[in-house]
Amino acid sequence: MPYVATRDGRQHRGPNDRAPSVPDRLDDLHGHSVGMLELPRHMATGHRSRRLMNLDDPAQQRQAYQTVLCQAADCCEVNDLLNPGVLRRLWRHLHLPVKVRSEWEKRHPALAAA
Repeated sequence: MPYVATRDGRQHRGPNDRAPSVPDRLDDLHGHSVGMLELPRHMATGHRSRRLMNLDDPAQQRQAYQTVLCQAADCCEVNDLLNPGVLRRLWRHLHLPVKVRSEWEKRHPALAAA
């Protein structure tokens, strides 16, 4: 089980230890589909260069989406960082924990059908 020290005292913040943040509507997502995406510090520790993801590179785009889906603190982060069209296109190619995938597909059945 991964250990992540946090200011609020929670020790376990991995996707298997908490419910994933799933917005009510995919249309609420308004993130960019191209260019550079800077992940928040709690999603990727270390130097700023580790948090910068090039959305024009397919591998980095998948990594960015996997990270956000697993590590987002709330739905506001998900809405700000993800793009609905890109999420739909990438969904079946993302390597996600079962809990994350099932919660998203339960709320958005169209993702499972894609």
